[in-house]
Amino acid sequence: MKILVTRTDKLGDLVLSLPVFEYLRGARPDLEIHALVAPGNEPLVENIPQLAGLWTWSVEDTPDTHENLRQRLAKEGFAAVIMLQYRRELALLLRRAGIGRRYGPLSRFSSWFLLNRGSWQKRSLSPRHEMDQNLELARRFLGAAGRRTPRPQHARIHLGPGQQGQGRQFRREYQLENERAVFIHPGSGGSALDWPPERFAGVANALAAQDGFHVFITGTAADAQTIAEMHPLLDGRVRLLVGRYNLRDFLGVLPGADYFVGPSTGPLHMAAALGVATVGLFPPAPTMGPGRWGARGPHTRAITPRVSCPARRFCRGERCHDFNCLEAIYERDVLEAVLQLHRLHAVPEEES
Repeated sequence: MKILVTRTDKLGDLVLSLPVFEYLRGARPDLEIHALVAPGNEPLVENIPQLAGLWTWSVEDTPDTHENLRQRLAKEGFAAVIMLQYRRELALLLRRAGIGRRYGPLSRFSSWFLLNRGSWQKRSLSPRHEMDQNLELARRFLGAAGRRTPRPQHARIHLGPGQQGQGRQFRREYQLENERAVFIHPGSGGSALDWPPERFAGVANALAAQDGFHVFITGTAADAQTIAEMHPLLDGRVRLLVGRYNLRDFLGVLPGADYFVGPSTGPLHMAAALGVATVGLFPPAPTMGPGRWGARGPHTRAITPRVSCPARRFCRGERCHDFNCLEAIYERDVLEAVLQLHRLHAVPEEES
């Protein structure tokens, strides 16, 4: 049976969808599994061993591009699709492509008409973890086979041959043998509340002062303003990697880090899925906190501010008397979380 799994939003969302592929293959080795993701996100899924095909879709594509995709999907003869994120435009295209069994979250009015195997999931109102909700959609497709198959406990990113030595190469480049490398990623990409840049700089400087620690600031062009505010405050021992790597190369380099510090955003989830010990900073609102969006990996820590959050579901933003509550997380909290992980893992793990 040939099936399509779709996830077309941000990097972190896609990382938390990766266990679905492992779960499907474990339950049904006979499946021919294809993925459809947003353009640019292909490096996260392109090396999954059980993946038979990779497609891209964006709501911003031209009508001709959408029609071309519809025709190509129709020729493939997919028996089913699992939409891990519902998009009306994509659901309509998939129905027009003749995919008979369409699974996904019944989260919008149109989903009741376009998904004929939908599951009631009001994700915007639910504190349940995103990864678990994705796996629940896959279990609906699998039926009895899904109930017999253990679910993955965390995401895992597979690297290609050209990426597998990049972490070791990075450590050689910066002479990190028997040393600790800490990646600090201050940008949130609008996915969460922002921790002040000066706090990130303070953590970077404090870690750089620790014996055997080397600190690197990561980010993209979208993080330029945050990095610019941090830069004058940084100790000379802190190195900048901002804009140095594309996504594919960044995935290859990430296993060269021992620890990763950042807000609730894609790179935090990528680091955790590559086995790096992570410290994530999260708002306390139920639909934004670690219970909903925490990194899932073998070594993770989540920090939330010690405030009495009035939000029942969503962050109230500037209407809240504690806004920006992330400022109630202090540099010492993050520093201690990293050092706790360090004490638990005294010997750096080799890249696998």
